[in-house]
Amino acid sequence: MRQYQAEISGNLVKPEIQKYFESFYEISDTPDAHQKYSEQFTKNAKLIMASNEANGRDEILKVRTGMWEKVAKRLHKPQKIFSFASGSDEVMLFGTVDYELRDGKKAHVDWSARSHFAQEDGELKMDFYQVYLDTAAMSRAK
Repeated sequence: MRQYQAEISGNLVKPEIQKYFESFYEISDTPDAHQKYSEQFTKNAKLIMASNEANGRDEILKVRTGMWEKVAKRLHKPQKIFSFASGSDEVMLFGTVDYELRDGKKAHVDWSARSHFAQEDGELKMDFYQVYLDTAAMSRAK
């Protein structure tokens, strides 16, 4: 899981949020963990992934499944997490992701994300997650 550890900006990010992301990106990089991925979100969460928007776990599950249609492998490398304020449930982060597509091509993409957390059934989950990335980078895959 060390590859999923991101540097924290200052002492403002809650330790449980840092730990959450270490697990989240490992799940994200696991090809058949679609259901587990969707369960990282609250029941009514909003996910915006580039130009795709999903509201609620059922739609998030559909987006997640679609994210793997052309991808054979992916590896997220979160680099830094920034909190909006001490103890805040809202953070920004950035990193890179390496893709290996089903046709054998590879791509390296920078991304950033904004997320908001809430407790649901005694667990920390995201109720909002928006990812910013260059979708054209996939078309430039080599």
